[in-house]
Amino acid sequence: MKQPLIGIAPGTLTVASTMFPGRQRDYVNRDYLRSVTKNGGTPLVLPVTTDPATIARYAELVDGLLLCGGHDVDPQFYGEEPLAALGAIDPQRDAYELTLIKAVHAQQKPVLGICRGMQVLNVCHGGTLYQDIGAMPGEQGRLKHMQGQLPAYGIHHVAVSRDSVLATAVGEHQLAVNSFHHQAVRRVAPGFEVTAVADDQVIEAIEQTTGGLQLGVQWHPEMMTDAAATNLFKFWINACAERQD
Repeated sequence: MKQPLIGIAPGTLTVASTMFPGRQRDYVNRDYLRSVTKNGGTPLVLPVTTDPATIARYAELVDGLLLCGGHDVDPQFYGEEPLAALGAIDPQRDAYELTLIKAVHAQQKPVLGICRGMQVLNVCHGGTLYQDIGAMPGEQGRLKHMQGQLPAYGIHHVAVSRDSVLATAVGEHQLAVNSFHHQAVRRVAPGFEVTAVADDQVIEAIEQTTGGLQLGVQWHPEMMTDAAATNLFKFWINACAERQD
């Protein structure tokens, strides 16, 4: 069996240098690339585009789709007005990824969303987000979810549902995870279920309950070096390999 081809939807940035001010770049942090290659996949970066034919071709080419972290998701895509705490957005990237997810899902190919990737996966299928964890009610969201340092360090714990695909993938039911987000899943999309939560009830993982494998985690396993992070990538890339024609 050939190594599965893992399509990676890149992040975007605007160049601030004096030589090329305002230039747009698509990029992928090397942690994602390393995590794919060391666990049996071949990464392929899929540049942001609004061309439907190109997106359809991407979906045909790859055996699975990896959605990376990055900007906040524009709340217009889940029917809300922006709140004061909303961070930087990139509506073009949002529109691209929403179209790409649907195209890959239509072919029943596995999707893994990381951090923002989980959030946009949820929005794509009809879910909503907290634009800022500070907007969560009561004691929810009281833990530190933006650690800002030591990316390989698990700063807080999550409880993983015992009968979930995620539990099968990581081989554990209690994980110490890193945390670099200020938005969170609010209403879970139809056809998905919550499969990990933090002690403050922030949703830390979701997965599709029917159809192909679509899994989202709020933490950044590509930055971590523990067995659970490795197991997650191996499990998901093996699922992509099994999807090959």
